[in-house]
Amino acid sequence: MTDNMLKKTIKAMAGLLTLGGTLLFTAPLSAEDDQVFDAPDQAMWHAPSQTWFVSSLGGGISLDRDGYGWVSRTDAKGKILDPFWVGKHEGMHAPSGMIVTDDFLYVCDRDGVHKVDIAAGKIVDFFPTPGGEFINDIAMDAAGNLYVSDFFGNRIYRLPAETRKAEIWLETDALQTPDGLLVDGDKLIVAAWGPLSDRATFATSKLGDLLSIDLKSKKITTLVPTLGNLEGITKAGDHYYITDWAAGKLIEVNASTKAVRVLISGLSHPTDPGFAEELGVLAFPQHGTNQVLQVNLGHP
Repeated sequence: MTDNMLKKTIKAMAGLLTLGGTLLFTAPLSAEDDQVFDAPDQAMWHAPSQTWFVSSLGGGISLDRDGYGWVSRTDAKGKILDPFWVGKHEGMHAPSGMIVTDDFLYVCDRDGVHKVDIAAGKIVDFFPTPGGEFINDIAMDAAGNLYVSDFFGNRIYRLPAETRKAEIWLETDALQTPDGLLVDGDKLIVAAWGPLSDRATFATSKLGDLLSIDLKSKKITTLVPTLGNLEGITKAGDHYYITDWAAGKLIEVNASTKAVRVLISGLSHPTDPGFAEELGVLAFPQHGTNQVLQVNLGHP
Protein backbone atom coordinates (compact mmCIF):
# COMPACT_ATOMS: atom_id res chain seq x y z
CA MET A 1 0.00 0.00 0.00
CA THR A 2 1.37 3.41 -0.94
CA ASP A 3 1.52 6.29 1.52
CA ASN A 4 -1.30 8.07 -0.30
CA MET A 5 -3.47 4.95 -0.30
CA LEU A 6 -2.85 4.43 3.41
CA LYS A 7 -3.71 8.02 4.18
CA LYS A 8 -6.95 7.82 2.18
CA THR A 9 -7.88 4.54 3.85
CA ILE A 10 -7.32 5.97 7.33
CA LYS A 11 -9.29 9.11 6.52
CA ALA A 12 -12.19 7.00 5.25
CA MET A 13 -12.51 5.13 8.55
CA ALA A 14 -15.73 5.85 10.40
CA GLY A 15 -15.28 5.44 14.12
CA LEU A 16 -13.28 2.44 15.20
CA LEU A 17 -11.84 -0.52 13.31
CA THR A 18 -11.40 -3.78 15.21
CA LEU A 19 -8.12 -5.56 14.58
CA GLY A 20 -7.76 -9.20 15.53
CA GLY A 21 -10.73 -8.92 17.86
CA THR A 22 -8.66 -7.19 20.53
CA LEU A 23 -7.24 -3.97 19.10
CA LEU A 24 -9.13 -0.86 18.16
CA PHE A 25 -7.46 1.33 15.55
CA THR A 26 -8.90 4.82 15.54
CA ALA A 27 -8.98 7.60 13.01
CA PRO A 28 -6.00 10.00 13.04
CA LEU A 29 -5.89 12.65 15.72
CA SER A 30 -5.57 15.23 12.96
CA ALA A 31 -8.48 14.02 10.85
CA GLU A 32 -9.70 17.54 10.15
CA ASP A 33 -6.44 19.37 10.78
CA ASP A 34 -3.72 17.62 8.72
CA GLN A 35 -1.73 20.82 8.32
CA VAL A 36 -1.19 21.15 12.07
CA PHE A 37 1.37 18.34 12.05
CA ASP A 38 4.52 18.56 9.94
CA ALA A 39 6.67 15.43 10.37
CA PRO A 40 5.15 14.71 13.81
CA ASP A 41 7.67 12.85 15.93
CA GLN A 42 6.18 11.98 19.32
CA ALA A 43 2.81 11.77 21.04
CA MET A 44 2.99 12.25 24.82
CA TRP A 45 0.02 11.96 27.19
CA HIS A 46 -0.40 14.39 30.11
CA ALA A 47 -2.86 12.95 32.60
CA PRO A 48 -3.51 16.06 34.76
CA SER A 49 -4.75 18.08 31.78
CA GLN A 50 -6.13 15.08 29.85
CA THR A 51 -4.27 16.18 26.74
CA TRP A 52 -1.81 14.81 24.21
CA PHE A 53 1.28 16.78 23.25
CA VAL A 54 2.59 16.17 19.72
CA SER A 55 6.00 17.41 18.54
CA SER A 56 6.57 18.33 14.89
CA LEU A 57 10.02 18.51 13.31
CA GLY A 58 8.72 21.12 10.85
CA GLY A 59 9.71 21.46 7.21
CA GLY A 60 9.25 17.74 6.59
CA ILE A 61 11.72 15.27 8.08
CA SER A 62 14.16 18.08 8.71
CA LEU A 63 16.98 18.10 11.23
CA ASP A 64 17.99 21.66 10.37
CA ARG A 65 18.59 24.25 13.03
CA ASP A 66 16.04 26.48 11.33
CA GLY A 67 13.83 27.68 14.18
CA TYR A 68 10.85 25.99 12.52
CA GLY A 69 9.39 23.35 14.82
CA TRP A 70 6.61 23.21 17.41
CA VAL A 71 4.50 21.24 19.85
CA SER A 72 0.74 20.91 19.38
CA ARG A 73 -1.88 20.08 22.01
CA THR A 74 -5.00 17.94 21.52
CA ASP A 75 -7.69 16.50 23.75
CA ALA A 76 -7.92 12.82 24.65
CA LYS A 77 -9.66 11.90 21.39
CA GLY A 78 -7.36 14.00 19.25
CA LYS A 79 -9.35 17.17 18.70
CA ILE A 80 -6.88 20.00 18.18
CA LEU A 81 -6.91 22.38 21.15
CA ASP A 82 -3.86 24.45 20.27
CA PRO A 83 -2.14 23.73 16.94
CA PHE A 84 1.03 25.67 17.78
CA TRP A 85 0.97 25.48 21.56
CA VAL A 86 4.67 26.19 22.03
CA GLY A 87 7.85 26.38 19.97
CA LYS A 88 6.88 27.96 16.67
CA HIS A 89 7.40 31.51 17.91
CA GLU A 90 10.15 30.66 20.38
CA GLY A 91 12.53 29.16 17.83
CA MET A 92 12.36 25.42 18.41
CA HIS A 93 14.33 23.84 15.57
CA ALA A 94 13.06 20.27 15.22
CA PRO A 95 11.47 19.02 18.47
CA SER A 96 11.41 15.24 18.70
CA GLY A 97 11.30 13.07 21.84
CA MET A 98 9.47 14.28 24.95
CA ILE A 99 8.93 13.28 28.58
CA VAL A 100 6.36 14.76 30.93
CA THR A 101 5.78 15.32 34.65
CA ASP A 102 2.68 16.83 36.25
CA ASP A 103 4.06 20.33 35.80
CA PHE A 104 6.67 20.27 33.04
CA LEU A 105 7.23 18.95 29.55
CA TYR A 106 10.83 18.25 28.51
CA VAL A 107 11.38 18.42 24.75
CA CYS A 108 14.44 17.25 22.81
CA ASP A 109 15.72 19.64 20.17
CA ARG A 110 18.82 19.68 18.03
CA ASP A 111 21.04 21.43 20.59
CA GLY A 112 19.58 20.22 23.86
CA VAL A 113 16.39 19.99 25.91
CA HIS A 114 13.66 22.59 26.42
CA LYS A 115 11.78 22.76 29.73
CA VAL A 116 8.18 23.86 29.23
CA ASP A 117 5.89 25.03 32.02
CA ILE A 118 2.66 23.24 31.09
CA ALA A 119 0.25 25.51 32.98
CA ALA A 120 1.82 28.62 31.46
CA GLY A 121 2.40 27.10 28.01
CA LYS A 122 5.84 28.67 28.05
CA ILE A 123 9.46 27.58 27.66
CA VAL A 124 11.12 28.38 30.99
CA ASP A 125 14.59 26.86 30.54
CA PHE A 126 16.93 25.20 28.07
CA PHE A 127 19.61 22.63 28.83
CA PRO A 128 22.30 22.38 26.13
CA THR A 129 24.00 19.10 25.22
CA PRO A 130 27.49 20.21 24.14
CA GLY A 131 28.85 18.17 21.24
CA GLY A 132 25.55 16.51 20.51
CA GLU A 133 25.20 15.46 16.88
CA PHE A 134 21.56 14.36 16.67
CA ILE A 135 19.65 14.70 19.94
CA ASN A 136 16.66 12.42 19.61
CA ASP A 137 14.77 10.98 22.58
CA ILE A 138 14.51 11.43 26.34
CA ALA A 139 13.62 9.43 29.43
CA MET A 140 13.45 10.15 33.18
CA ASP A 141 14.33 7.91 36.12
CA ALA A 142 12.65 7.79 39.53
CA ALA A 143 15.04 10.41 40.92
CA GLY A 144 14.21 12.88 38.15
CA ASN A 145 17.46 12.48 36.19
CA LEU A 146 17.05 12.84 32.44
CA TYR A 147 18.67 10.58 29.82
CA VAL A 148 18.98 11.80 26.23
CA SER A 149 19.98 9.80 23.16
CA ASP A 150 22.43 11.14 20.60
CA PHE A 151 21.65 9.16 17.46
CA PHE A 152 24.74 9.95 15.39
CA GLY A 153 27.03 10.26 18.39
CA ASN A 154 26.36 6.73 19.71
CA ARG A 155 26.06 8.26 23.14
CA ILE A 156 23.60 8.91 25.92
CA TYR A 157 23.70 12.10 27.95
CA ARG A 158 22.58 12.33 31.55
CA LEU A 159 21.10 15.55 32.91
CA PRO A 160 21.12 15.26 36.72
CA ALA A 161 18.02 16.45 38.52
CA GLU A 162 20.06 18.79 40.71
CA THR A 163 21.86 20.72 37.99
CA ARG A 164 20.54 19.69 34.57
CA LYS A 165 24.08 20.14 33.32
CA ALA A 166 24.50 17.58 30.54
CA GLU A 167 27.23 14.99 30.92
CA ILE A 168 28.11 12.09 28.65
CA TRP A 169 26.80 9.10 30.59
CA LEU A 170 27.67 6.40 28.06
CA GLU A 171 29.38 6.46 24.66
CA THR A 172 30.01 3.26 22.72
CA ASP A 173 29.32 1.66 19.35
CA ALA A 174 27.48 -1.03 21.30
CA LEU A 175 24.55 1.41 21.50
CA GLN A 176 24.01 0.74 17.76
CA THR A 177 22.73 4.24 16.98
CA PRO A 178 20.41 4.76 19.97
CA ASP A 179 16.97 6.16 19.22
CA GLY A 180 14.03 5.56 21.57
CA LEU A 181 14.59 5.57 25.36
CA LEU A 182 12.51 4.32 28.27
CA VAL A 183 13.36 3.96 31.96
CA ASP A 184 11.88 0.73 33.31
CA GLY A 185 12.73 0.36 37.00
CA ASP A 186 16.51 0.27 37.35
CA LYS A 187 17.09 -0.23 33.62
CA LEU A 188 17.28 2.12 30.66
CA ILE A 189 15.65 0.40 27.68
CA VAL A 190 17.07 1.48 24.32
CA ALA A 191 15.40 0.98 20.96
CA ALA A 192 18.41 0.95 18.61
CA TRP A 193 18.27 1.89 14.94
CA GLY A 194 21.18 -0.39 14.07
CA PRO A 195 24.86 0.25 13.24
CA LEU A 196 24.95 2.91 10.54
CA SER A 197 26.67 2.03 7.29
CA ASP A 198 25.64 5.28 5.56
CA ARG A 199 24.69 8.40 7.50
CA ALA A 200 23.22 10.06 4.44
CA THR A 201 20.63 7.34 3.86
CA PHE A 202 20.40 5.99 7.43
CA ALA A 203 21.25 2.54 6.04
CA THR A 204 22.49 0.01 8.59
CA SER A 205 24.79 -2.98 8.48
CA LYS A 206 22.21 -4.91 10.48
CA LEU A 207 18.86 -4.30 12.15
CA GLY A 208 18.92 -2.71 15.58
CA ASP A 209 18.59 -4.61 18.86
CA LEU A 210 16.33 -3.87 21.79
CA LEU A 211 18.83 -3.16 24.57
CA SER A 212 18.72 -2.87 28.35
CA ILE A 213 21.29 -0.83 30.29
CA ASP A 214 21.70 -1.12 34.05
CA LEU A 215 21.44 2.42 35.44
CA LYS A 216 24.11 1.75 38.07
CA SER A 217 26.68 -0.45 36.34
CA LYS A 218 25.92 0.73 32.76
CA LYS A 219 26.13 -2.90 31.65
CA ILE A 220 24.42 -3.40 28.28
CA THR A 221 22.25 -6.49 27.73
CA THR A 222 20.50 -7.47 24.51
CA LEU A 223 16.81 -8.15 25.14
CA VAL A 224 15.81 -8.88 21.53
CA PRO A 225 18.40 -9.04 18.73
CA THR A 226 17.94 -7.64 15.20
CA LEU A 227 14.41 -6.40 15.87
CA GLY A 228 14.29 -3.57 13.32
CA ASN A 229 15.28 0.00 12.53
CA LEU A 230 13.74 1.00 15.82
CA GLU A 231 12.42 4.50 16.38
CA GLY A 232 10.41 4.87 19.58
CA ILE A 233 9.37 2.89 22.65
CA THR A 234 6.87 3.02 25.48
CA LYS A 235 5.53 0.52 27.99
CA ALA A 236 1.95 -0.49 28.78
CA GLY A 237 1.31 -3.18 31.34
CA ASP A 238 3.77 -6.01 30.83
CA HIS A 239 4.70 -5.10 27.27
CA TYR A 240 6.98 -2.74 25.41
CA TYR A 241 5.51 -1.10 22.31
CA ILE A 242 8.12 -0.19 19.72
CA THR A 243 7.95 1.35 16.27
CA ASP A 244 10.05 0.17 13.33
CA TRP A 245 10.35 3.28 11.20
CA ALA A 246 11.78 1.69 8.06
CA ALA A 247 9.55 -1.39 7.96
CA GLY A 248 6.40 0.45 9.02
CA LYS A 249 5.54 -1.72 12.02
CA LEU A 250 4.21 -1.39 15.54
CA ILE A 251 5.82 -4.17 17.56
CA GLU A 252 4.84 -5.61 20.94
CA VAL A 253 7.50 -7.24 23.13
CA ASN A 254 6.66 -9.07 26.34
CA ALA A 255 8.96 -7.52 28.94
CA SER A 256 9.35 -10.82 30.81
CA THR A 257 9.44 -13.51 28.12
CA LYS A 258 10.76 -11.27 25.29
CA ALA A 259 8.14 -12.77 22.97
CA VAL A 260 7.67 -10.57 19.90
CA ARG A 261 4.43 -9.85 18.06
CA VAL A 262 3.85 -7.45 15.17
CA LEU A 263 0.62 -5.64 16.01
CA ILE A 264 0.31 -3.48 12.91
CA SER A 265 2.23 -3.48 9.64
CA GLY A 266 1.94 -1.35 6.51
CA LEU A 267 2.43 1.89 8.42
CA SER A 268 4.13 4.93 6.94
CA HIS A 269 7.29 5.64 8.96
CA PRO A 270 5.80 5.42 12.48
CA THR A 271 7.60 7.36 15.19
CA ASP A 272 7.63 7.69 18.99
CA PRO A 273 4.60 6.26 20.82
CA GLY A 274 3.05 7.42 24.07
CA PHE A 275 0.61 5.60 26.34
CA ALA A 276 -2.37 7.00 28.27
CA GLU A 277 -2.80 4.49 31.07
CA GLU A 278 -6.24 5.59 32.26
CA LEU A 279 -7.57 5.43 28.69
CA GLY A 280 -5.75 2.25 27.68
CA VAL A 281 -4.78 4.11 24.52
CA LEU A 282 -1.44 4.18 22.74
CA ALA A 283 -0.81 6.99 20.23
CA PHE A 284 1.99 7.36 17.72
CA PRO A 285 2.69 9.72 14.81
CA GLN A 286 3.62 8.84 11.26
CA HIS A 287 6.21 10.86 9.38
CA GLY A 288 4.84 9.60 6.09
CA THR A 289 1.28 10.90 6.48
CA ASN A 290 1.61 13.80 8.97
CA GLN A 291 -0.93 12.06 11.18
CA VAL A 292 -1.11 10.64 14.68
CA LEU A 293 -2.83 7.29 15.14
CA GLN A 294 -4.40 5.77 18.23
CA VAL A 295 -4.60 2.12 19.27
CA ASN A 296 -6.91 0.99 22.08
CA LEU A 297 -4.88 -1.71 23.80
CA GLY A 298 -7.85 -2.88 25.80
CA HIS A 299 -6.15 -2.85 29.20
CA PRO A 300 -6.34 0.63 30.79
